[in-house]
Amino acid sequence: MIACDLGCGNGYNSGVGIPGTVTSGSGGATALQERAFVADQVPSSTSGVLQVVDANKDQPAINSSSFAPFTVILGGTLPQLMIPGPNSTTLVFNSGDNGISIVDNTKETVAAKIGSIDCTATGANCEIALPGPADSMAISSDAKFVYAAIRTSNQVSVADLTGSAISVKSIPATPGNCQATNNCLPNAQHIVLSHNNAKLLVFSQDIDQFEVLNTSDSSVQTVQSVSGTRPIYGVFSADDSKAYILNCGPECGGTQASVSVLDMSTLTVGQSVGVAAATIGASDSTNLYVAGSNPAMPGAGSVTVLPLSSLSGGKQIKIGDGFHQTISLFQNKIIIGARTCTTGCLSIVDPAAGTAIVDTPAAGQLQKGDVTAITNVTPRNVVYTAEGGEVRIYDVTTGQEKLNNNTPVIDVVGKVTGVLYVGPKT
Repeated sequence: MIACDLGCGNGYNSGVGIPGTVTSGSGGATALQERAFVADQVPSSTSGVLQVVDANKDQPAINSSSFAPFTVILGGTLPQLMIPGPNSTTLVFNSGDNGISIVDNTKETVAAKIGSIDCTATGANCEIALPGPADSMAISSDAKFVYAAIRTSNQVSVADLTGSAISVKSIPATPGNCQATNNCLPNAQHIVLSHNNAKLLVFSQDIDQFEVLNTSDSSVQTVQSVSGTRPIYGVFSADDSKAYILNCGPECGGTQASVSVLDMSTLTVGQSVGVAAATIGASDSTNLYVAGSNPAMPGAGSVTVLPLSSLSGGKQIKIGDGFHQTISLFQNKIIIGARTCTTGCLSIVDPAAGTAIVDTPAAGQLQKGDVTAITNVTPRNVVYTAEGGEVRIYDVTTGQEKLNNNTPVIDVVGKVTGVLYVGPKT
């Protein structure tokens, strides 16, 4: 996913973006065990940057020679979206060149090998080239395939990592001819992969249908929705027998937000339950958590707690407003992030108590900005967020941000677009 002939393990001077040589740690890597990666768009840098952060002490990893932040230099500019990859790697979508980079978490460099693909071989290219910007990514649990939703071309790109070179195909191959082949993926924006890797749900959010892609043969089946529902996201049951389809409704130009149950064997929609709003969701073994904002109630968002056993008797909890786009379950709390908010873009919900702490700015202070990523620092009780272009740290027990003289604890030069806890080196 990233051009492996670039300077792996290089750092940059935090003041002016000047490349430097990393000397800390063995093999050019930090000596840290608990780490997080911060996707950083550095204005003066010619390459994309992941900054390594000490997730135990909440501070940047520093080059012991130059005293500059320790960074991983990527092949494409403008890192934007990160997800965990196979075998202790991180997948990074770079919006500067529409490519996906693969980073070795342990070595803190671009990957030298992906399956049987040798990225150090002469002429080898280990960046996954996509036909357009990726709005959403997923990777199969067997680490063989990477999926990316390409809204601008109405396609899903699939990267096969099992051969001697990275192979990428797009579905449908010719979007303009998709009606003839019955495999259209109009405005593919959000994708969700089943636990068994057999089905990929593809959503647009602005039409009353969604698609189910069979990963074994790339066939596509369209599921029509009730008029005005605007399906936007899905959550698979633990056994993949069903999927809970989130219908955005008014937030996406429709009429009614709801949750519908899709039978994955017949691809038919059964039970449907109305909710106040629904743009993002997650589940545990007991409940489905659905978040969103109802345009009829300006300044307020909500999360609805629906028992998986019946989807009835849901509990609604007020949270911050905005378009909710990221969610995480951690320490018996629900952490929800939004964009274009007015009451606070981050909400930390205690579903048992039915309460939420909204990160509302104090009187006279500006909004912190859109939350584009949330990551749980699992050995502790904190989460890192990418919020308003900054790294911010929240204690999920108190719901309060950790600050240093009213400023973020971790100071990053540039615009932060993503954060990902990568854990200890193993």
